[in-house]
Amino acid sequence: QALTTTGLSTTNAAAATKIPSKFRHSWYQPLKNTSNPSFIKLKATSIDAGSKTFHQNLSGKQLQVLKKKSGWYQIGAKGITNPTYKVTKLKVDGKKRTVLLKKYTTKSHYADVYVIGTKTKISLNAATLDLG
Repeated sequence: QALTTTGLSTTNAAAATKIPSKFRHSWYQPLKNTSNPSFIKLKATSIDAGSKTFHQNLSGKQLQVLKKKSGWYQIGAKGITNPTYKVTKLKVDGKKRTVLLKKYTTKSHYADVYVIGTKTKISLNAATLDLG
């Protein structure tokens, strides 16, 4: 799944361009039997998200970082509504891991689950979390 940048236009004077340090990793969704996993690479002032075949890279003034409720951050292209992300600990296929959760909208009840690196393969069931 590539990072989609669709939605309503938003403006916010408090928007930052620096991504919080706990998010700064190369996050992957390495599903079993997949050779081209989705990824989200977050650095201090850039995001590169998608897969080998299609990905979007944003940095500097193109980037917008907005703090939301309960530890969620909206990260993506400036001036539009972007997916929200949260770093947390979660049991993935029986082992507790630090994960990145990605919601496509702030009101979504589901989040995609990403882990650091590609060595850990995750099942399709563990790739999506029901937030209730």
